[in-house]
Amino acid sequence: MQSVSTRKILSCLSLTLLLTGCGSQSADPDSTEGQRQAVFKQFLAHSEPMGGMLSGRLAFDGEVFASHASQLAELADAPWEHFPEPDQNNPQPNTALPEVWSDADGFAELITQYQAAVADLSLITAAGIDSPEQVTPAMQAVQQACKACHDGYRR
Repeated sequence: MQSVSTRKILSCLSLTLLLTGCGSQSADPDSTEGQRQAVFKQFLAHSEPMGGMLSGRLAFDGEVFASHASQLAELADAPWEHFPEPDQNNPQPNTALPEVWSDADGFAELITQYQAAVADLSLITAAGIDSPEQVTPAMQAVQQACKACHDGYRR
């Protein structure tokens, strides 16, 4: 039997504790924050494979890409109801910045831009796609819309 040094055991234990402490805490799934996070996780479940196909990390499959685009379009309206105005019962202990509410018009405009970009992507893919080049500009528009919202309205 091979002996493992105490130093190695302590190093592994320290690393494990450090990584555990760095993990993100989940919100209560019944809270508006938890419901919003659940929808955004669904967004990622569809956008990540599409991005992987366009970057070459995953093999491009037009039918699979189109299915993800369609499902993303179905979700495009879902998370926005989960941004209620903060009050005493919901003091906003979340990742949304106060600008979501103080600049509601700007936030609404970016939501509209995101929804339009996703609708355009879904429309393009509905006709059938054979190559990444057919959808790259539309997917970039979706990604830019996501980034714009994160840049201005997310901690």
